[in-house]
Amino acid sequence: MRLCGSGFGNEPMDGDERDDRIIREKKFRRSIDIDLGDIEVPEKRSEKNREALASAVDEALGDMFDPFKQEDGSEPGAIQEDGTVPIAPERDIVTEIATEGERGVNWGLMIAMIVVYSAIGVQAGLALSPLLAITVLVLLASVGFALGERWVPNPNMKILGVTWVIISMKVLYGLAIELNRWDYIGLEALGALLLALVTVNVFVAYRHDHDAIAAQSTLVLLAIGSTAGSLLGEMAVAGMILLATLLVHGLALHRQSGNLAALGVAASNLWIGMHAITGGFEFGSLRILALEDSLLLFILLMIVSAINATMAARFAREENWFSQAFKAVGLGQPGLWGVSVSMGMVGALLAVASSREDVGYALGMVSFLGGCFGGSYLAVRGVDSLRVMTPLAIAAVPLVAILILGNGAGELVVWMDSYELFTILATIVTGFVLLRDQERVTDRVLWIGSVVILALLAILVPTEASGSGGDGGILLLGLLVTMHVGTAVLAVKRKSPSLAGITVLLPWSWVLIEELTEETIRILLVANDRVDPGSMIDLEPLPLGAYLAASCILMGVVNIRMGENGVNLASKFLGLNEISASIRDSGALQLWSIGLWLPMLTILLMSQFGGFNAITLLILVSMIVILHVGCEVAGVRIGDSVSMAAILTVSLVAMQWRNGLFVPLSALLCLSLMVLMFTRGGARESLYTGGLALMSIPILLALSGREPVFLLASSDVLPQADSSLVSVALAAGVLAVYLPRSCSIDKLLNPALAALWLLVITTALAYTQEDEVAQTASLVMFVISSLWLVAKGEVRSELRSIAKRDARVQMATKVGSGGAEGGVSTYDPILGEMEAKRRHSREKSETDDLVELYTTDVSHKPTVVLVILGLVIGAGVIIGLVTGPDPLLLVTVGIFLTALIAIARSRTERLDLELPHIMGMEMPIAAAIVGLVAIHVSSHLGPGSSNRELLDMAVLIVLILELSAISLIGKDRLLDKIPIALDWIILPLLAGRLLGAVMVEALPFPLTIDPFEGSMLEWKIPWMMLEAVLILCVVADILVDRKRVQLDRGDWKGASGRGARSLFVVMLSFGPAGILAIAVCIEQGWRYRQPSAVGIAIPAGLLTLISTGVWFEAASKELPEIIMATGLVLLALCAMTVPLKGEKWTMMLAVNSHMLLILIGLAGYVTSIVLPLLLILLSTTVWVVGILQLRRTLRLWGLVDLILAVLVALIFVQGITEPVTLLLALLILATELGLVSWLGQRNEAALLKD
Repeated sequence: MRLCGSGFGNEPMDGDERDDRIIREKKFRRSIDIDLGDIEVPEKRSEKNREALASAVDEALGDMFDPFKQEDGSEPGAIQEDGTVPIAPERDIVTEIATEGERGVNWGLMIAMIVVYSAIGVQAGLALSPLLAITVLVLLASVGFALGERWVPNPNMKILGVTWVIISMKVLYGLAIELNRWDYIGLEALGALLLALVTVNVFVAYRHDHDAIAAQSTLVLLAIGSTAGSLLGEMAVAGMILLATLLVHGLALHRQSGNLAALGVAASNLWIGMHAITGGFEFGSLRILALEDSLLLFILLMIVSAINATMAARFAREENWFSQAFKAVGLGQPGLWGVSVSMGMVGALLAVASSREDVGYALGMVSFLGGCFGGSYLAVRGVDSLRVMTPLAIAAVPLVAILILGNGAGELVVWMDSYELFTILATIVTGFVLLRDQERVTDRVLWIGSVVILALLAILVPTEASGSGGDGGILLLGLLVTMHVGTAVLAVKRKSPSLAGITVLLPWSWVLIEELTEETIRILLVANDRVDPGSMIDLEPLPLGAYLAASCILMGVVNIRMGENGVNLASKFLGLNEISASIRDSGALQLWSIGLWLPMLTILLMSQFGGFNAITLLILVSMIVILHVGCEVAGVRIGDSVSMAAILTVSLVAMQWRNGLFVPLSALLCLSLMVLMFTRGGARESLYTGGLALMSIPILLALSGREPVFLLASSDVLPQADSSLVSVALAAGVLAVYLPRSCSIDKLLNPALAALWLLVITTALAYTQEDEVAQTASLVMFVISSLWLVAKGEVRSELRSIAKRDARVQMATKVGSGGAEGGVSTYDPILGEMEAKRRHSREKSETDDLVELYTTDVSHKPTVVLVILGLVIGAGVIIGLVTGPDPLLLVTVGIFLTALIAIARSRTERLDLELPHIMGMEMPIAAAIVGLVAIHVSSHLGPGSSNRELLDMAVLIVLILELSAISLIGKDRLLDKIPIALDWIILPLLAGRLLGAVMVEALPFPLTIDPFEGSMLEWKIPWMMLEAVLILCVVADILVDRKRVQLDRGDWKGASGRGARSLFVVMLSFGPAGILAIAVCIEQGWRYRQPSAVGIAIPAGLLTLISTGVWFEAASKELPEIIMATGLVLLALCAMTVPLKGEKWTMMLAVNSHMLLILIGLAGYVTSIVLPLLLILLSTTVWVVGILQLRRTLRLWGLVDLILAVLVALIFVQGITEPVTLLLALLILATELGLVSWLGQRNEAALLKD
């Protein structure tokens, strides 16, 4: 507020203060003009709302990746109404790894070093004599401790120092075990020595104050506890495991370490689960004894779970390694409670699964696990600890007494034994504790809990076929339906997207996963000559169909109420924000979309394994189709209608392919497409093209005459009909919807082609099955549809193109006259768009002519000409396929296509329009070239064809040259047009050659031609003609490049284009043209400083040696040595780019050296040590270069090379497991790891900025 007449206003002011006051007053007066009524002030949130918002933050689970999370404006990166972004956006997984992953890589290197050096310690004990091994291991441990003392105090080298200390301790642990193996000490002395080393381990951890050093003592203590059973029995095992757990947690409490607490929770439960699920095993000198006493296992797991639950609640908000690991891979940052309990529950569930046969025993374990960790969860969520612990602690005493007294006593109460009674009472107590404070439970816990409950029910509830005395899964599926109804009600009531998503996903996904897992296990067992174990969960078709039908109804209810919620499963995995956004925006992961493709996929796969009969399959599919199509028509479905139609078609055709049912499924598809085209075609014209094309797929399947692979039961009760008549009716249905609307469609070509295609295959099916009625009906439809499309479509398209051109010309004239009159210029978006199009167009260059600029995108697509051209080409392909190679056929078709092209060009020139272009070539000419190549290839697939008779290839070359020349007639800017014509000569010839080669070798493979053998007319002349044309293309490229340099026009191809064209010429040539192309590419690439061009030319140059060696043996005689030498030279040059400052060439040299050295390694040294050594050499070089040049890609590449080297050595190298050989290999690996770890730590600050 301005103070007028106050004492402050009467104080004397100097000049600066007076000026400041004037400025403040002027600012305030300007602000008075603001209309406060235009500002919307949001209502204050009530205290209740704030509490609800706070309760949505789950401190126990933490910030964990949630696929059902919805954007509410408060999340990171959300743009507010005023355009501000209060919280910076989260980084996706690739960005996270790219910016923070350097530390993760360093930690990974440290772990790798620990593993490798530990393996060196073990291998030294096997490969060396005991005294020499003791000397080496003690020396290695001493070096590790010394390096730790040197580097741990240095902040930059601390991680490496800690790593060496851990390595030293592991070497000493291994040495102790080796002393027992060499019989220097007994088993009792081994235990004492290991305990002494644990003490040393803890001391060193405290000295260097690092949890990572103390962490390994956890597993050692548990291993010692398990080994004690080999001397003192199961009771000792349980006691030692409990003691080890207490020691680990005591260490965590003393150090106040969340890392050790989380490790203790996870490791102890996993260790007990290992004892329960396995029958005992031996690891070196250590013997792990199985826990066979059920009561002992039960009470041990109960006590350890209680301790773990308490520790998880105590350290719930502490940082820990597991949470950081989740964050590193982009899955959020879960809290210590969530991540440690999750891992611990895995071990606990192993114990549950080991007792699946005794349902009461297993459910008893589940009940006390729920009580322990459920109470711990409530404590973390803010419920008073005494409120949680009191009922649980009071109930624990009588419950344990029931177990002890009822052990071996049989049934205690009526029909229940002690474990079943324990289960009932423990469930009551647990339910009381949880329901009393259920408002503290978040939606995330509810949906995760529903998944866990489903898994437990599937594991524990018995399911057997009715023929074996079971219920066919009725009980299990009934319980699951009850649970799904509950999640659906909660989803609607709480407006929870997570519960809505789990209601839609869970019923279908668990059935799918279970069946795939079961079949995978069955295949593996049968493949290894094991007995088929049968079904884990036996579900009969009727109960399963009823269950999925109920799930379909629930899906409809939930989707209608909450279908706008997206399940963006890709949001944190794809890495690139644009890709994630495009997938999210496509709707593929919306509940509606998932509710279509997931059920269809489940039904398709389950039908293959006998999950349905024909009736249940049709009922389920019909329900899903009616639900989605009906909701689309009603306007309540969210998603793309074209995508929905595509998913429906693919699913139904896949079912026809496997199970038949052509008539009912095709009729269902046709009705769906007709409804969608009729109701949504006006707003989405692509539905017409999609509907017509999709309707042709089941007809194509019928045309193939393929018999279904697996006929479902009850298929014989369905009505049968003639497939040709049904196909005619299907085509007539969709055409009846499309044709009346064809005159109002802007883009006529695509739906017209789809309609003609549908008519052609319908007619073909009628003639194949020799049905006269169907033949007549299909021909009548073809004639009527063609006349209708020609009459209604082409004239309207021409008029529309002319009108657009005139409007643009008028616009250009207006802009030109406005500029001449000196008016105020404004930005014209159309002008900017046209300039951008010309910059990115090969056939158009920049221009100052406004009329030419404004009409850049004005063209006329000759729809009828293109349709006729397509029909002629299609007929030529079929004739060629039937009759074989025929040069006369190519000549005839080529002349006719040339006439069509002349008509199209003449008509567009008369209308003063241009033809549309494809890759710089006019569309009719491009289509004609592609069609001629297709006829040439298909004719060599026909009967009597030979890849040694290629006169038709000479005709094809002449026709392509002629069409390319026609594309240049009457055109200006030939320096831009000639390169396009050259590409359309080379690329189609290469594409046809490759296609014909891979299809039953109908044409000779590239690089295998000897032009001096065979017939003069059928072999030599075609290849000589091709070589001459290729040389002509290369010479023309040289002349065009020189002319552009003279005119200072700049480079037109770019690095990739230049290199690719040289490679294409090499693949077509038998030598001379390829050599000339490579020389030109290297010269131009070096002149323009284009590493990619040179990089493509180098391996392509080696390919010329292969093609030349076919007819000149000396060229390929020393090829392996040349490739090896070239690769090593390129790798040396890659390393030299560091001192020579040639970073621009590094990547090209790295790529080529990898390609050549790995190629020669695979070709001649797969089973020797040479290939792993080459990979190690490549890895070390690119990794070190990546560190010194601060290039993350190269560092990651070096890591991948190293992993491949290890895998190749282990899988393919013979004798790698020999003690001495393996020791040497480990030393080489350790040397690289040590080098890159040292360099990485020294340069970590700079690498983190990369």
